[in-house]
Amino acid sequence: MSMLCGAGAPAREMLEARTHRARVSAIPAAIIRSFKLLAAILREIFDESAYQRFLERGQLESSPNAYAVFQQENEQAKSRRPRCC
Repeated sequence: MSMLCGAGAPAREMLEARTHRARVSAIPAAIIRSFKLLAAILREIFDESAYQRFLERGQLESSPNAYAVFQQENEQAKSRRPRCC
């Protein structure tokens, strides 16, 4: 959209309109980042990330046996931690 400025010289589009469009287009990216963060938090809470790290560390494939070993290691680690109060 071309506007006239002062002595008839063309002026650029108003800066506010471009800034508003940039903010509006950033909303979907922010929503996606929020959902990715939430998914990562839930994977940590439910030990999915820890299980994945266990598989990578031992270079194992996911299987019932591998998960049983993971659970056993997890329980041993928890039992060694000092309890508070």
